[in-house]
Amino acid sequence: MRAVRVVRHGEPGDAIEVRDDVPEPDVGPGKVRVAVSAASLNFGDIARCRGGVAAVMAEPPFTLGMDVCGVVDAVGDGGDEGLVGRRVVGMADMSLGGLADLAVCGTVFDAPPGLDDVEAASFTLPFHLGYLALHERAALQPGEHVLVRSGASAVGTAAIQLAVAAGAHVVATAGSADKATLCSGLGAERVVDHSRDDVFDAVMEHTDGHGADVIFDPIGGDETETMWTCAARGGRYLPVGFNDDPESGLTGRPLRKVSMANVSVVGVVLAYLDAPLDFRRFGINPFPPSTGRRVHAALLDLVEQGAIRAVVGRRIGLSEVAAALEDHAARRTAGRTVADLAREGAA
Repeated sequence: MRAVRVVRHGEPGDAIEVRDDVPEPDVGPGKVRVAVSAASLNFGDIARCRGGVAAVMAEPPFTLGMDVCGVVDAVGDGGDEGLVGRRVVGMADMSLGGLADLAVCGTVFDAPPGLDDVEAASFTLPFHLGYLALHERAALQPGEHVLVRSGASAVGTAAIQLAVAAGAHVVATAGSADKATLCSGLGAERVVDHSRDDVFDAVMEHTDGHGADVIFDPIGGDETETMWTCAARGGRYLPVGFNDDPESGLTGRPLRKVSMANVSVVGVVLAYLDAPLDFRRFGINPFPPSTGRRVHAALLDLVEQGAIRAVVGRRIGLSEVAAALEDHAARRTAGRTVADLAREGAA
């Protein structure tokens, strides 16, 4: 089968090859195999290419790709045979293997019927993560102020829409005029160009000195403490990603500044798993699959209402994945970049 393979660690342009001789993956017990029609690109793919710190790391050769859309072609022992032939979305097992003709997933959901395959592939991770962060963990309330960092990113565009749908007031940060226009079009009341404007001043001006009740941060890195200063007293800071942190957030931040600001750091991870107790020893305590089903049902309702939509910035073929990841790393993208497996050539 075809697959996007990391054959050596390095920058995506040097590390990736598209191969057509990769063995088809076996379906393990309780797993689902999907004939992939579209698969999204993620910042985590870049870290795995480079061999840097990521939530899931791998040694070459391996297949990239996390969230997919396609049709179930097989289920493992103990799986639901009724899934075979269903159009689904899901996340590849261990966050690897999605950019291929066939991918094994642990959990799948019905694809949103109003979205095409590329849109559906762009939907799952950003909106599930955004919903878990804003609703399950931060308990966002109507009328609250939300600061969305990197608002034009895939997860940022989802967070803006989910916050607006919940009746919140959104301030977003972005790095260009085009990205600011995208954020405004999704409902952000104020967009701050973080490359030239002071985020703290903008947030305080927009909220009349109150600050952000909820801060959605998919970036992390050296500006983390700046985000904390933008919080309201009793605000909730959501570290949903660490794209600007070479250690992927594993070095930590100084907690005294959290104490001084009376801010809560509210962790969230997108994983649906009935985790064994041994996982808890290593600090892994994900949501159960039942939460995923409930969240997906709520998201499908929002799609049907027209309250949220997938933001696809670019549709590409498998041969363009390496170049597209280079653009991702250089912040030359907005929304979701999705590989359409039936497509080749330039976007």
